[in-house]
Amino acid sequence: MNRVKLLGITLAMLCVGIALTMSNAMAQGVSKIDKTKIVGSWTVVSATVTTADGKTIQTFGPNDGMAIFNANGTSVQVFVRSDLPKFASNNRNTGSPDENKAIVQNSLAFFGTYTVSDDGTLTLHIERCTFPNFNGTDQKRLITSLTADELKWHTPAASVGGTAELVWKRTK
Repeated sequence: MNRVKLLGITLAMLCVGIALTMSNAMAQGVSKIDKTKIVGSWTVVSATVTTADGKTIQTFGPNDGMAIFNANGTSVQVFVRSDLPKFASNNRNTGSPDENKAIVQNSLAFFGTYTVSDDGTLTLHIERCTFPNFNGTDQKRLITSLTADELKWHTPAASVGGTAELVWKRTK
């Protein structure tokens, strides 16, 4: 009887020890984000989209975009590829179908408000966007790294389909 009791106590202590170790490891895996670090101006370093079939595309490169996060919770983001074609007419209202297509496919701009949760979820409430399907929507970004000079996030649903990984550097 004493052996059975001792074995039961030993097993119970072992289970408690494993549970404590696992909960400690899980707690260390979730690092809190310092929300105040996102405030400021950021310049895009890269924007990599992964399509459903696993193909990767660089949609925007260094200096092709800027994000501004104000302390009052408002934000604006603008992406414009540096290699956009100029309009032959020199008038944006009279661009050719090919010129207009190139602009739409290689630029994106939106503004609205934002929140950052402790777990690193950046929620962008988009008021207006050059991609009208985003107007009035909440877009989620998962911050994977945030330091004084660098910001990285994962976009689960990119506007061109697939997912996206963005890297930003703080504007000095």
